[in-house]
Amino acid sequence: MILALGDIQALNPNGIWEGMAVNYLGPYIFTKTLLPLFESTASLDGANVRIINVGSGGYRYAKYLEYDSKEAWNHPFKWYLLPSLQRYEYSTLALHLWTNKLARRLSEKRSKFVLTMTYKAPLGRRCSPALLPPVSSVLDLVTCAPRDNPEIFQGAYIYPPSIAVPQAPVALDEDGQRKLLEFTEEFLRSAEV
Repeated sequence: MILALGDIQALNPNGIWEGMAVNYLGPYIFTKTLLPLFESTASLDGANVRIINVGSGGYRYAKYLEYDSKEAWNHPFKWYLLPSLQRYEYSTLALHLWTNKLARRLSEKRSKFVLTMTYKAPLGRRCSPALLPPVSSVLDLVTCAPRDNPEIFQGAYIYPPSIAVPQAPVALDEDGQRKLLEFTEEFLRSAEV
């Protein structure tokens, strides 16, 4: 996840704020591309396939909630005290919205692989504090979500060590999820991705 400090809103070659591209669009494209592989692998005997999106508690503070246009994705947040923080919160909310939408879809079709979201701040502090931070963050994502743990379910928002916590209502807004997904697909078609 990227938090751009200062009031710089750099755009990528497709005209999207870089933070939105990295914090939301990158995971979206990666997952969409590999979804058939995840599904087929999860159908194998003994397979334990999961996607763990790394979110941020900042999503709950996002104040601008429009996701249905390129202009919305590049909202300047110029009337906010900390525009860069608002952009970050906006992009992390997008990740939460999409993760919840996909988790619901996977549940409806009874997918065998699990999609969860974890809160990034405590990674490395609660599950394996003795390890070095770069190593522990990766290990926490893998070891803190065993399949037989009742706290782990499709779309769960996991705080290490493997505790599901409720998400703020803004991340569960189905209309917001739909608008985000519709524009995402429209944008990807226009960018020929």
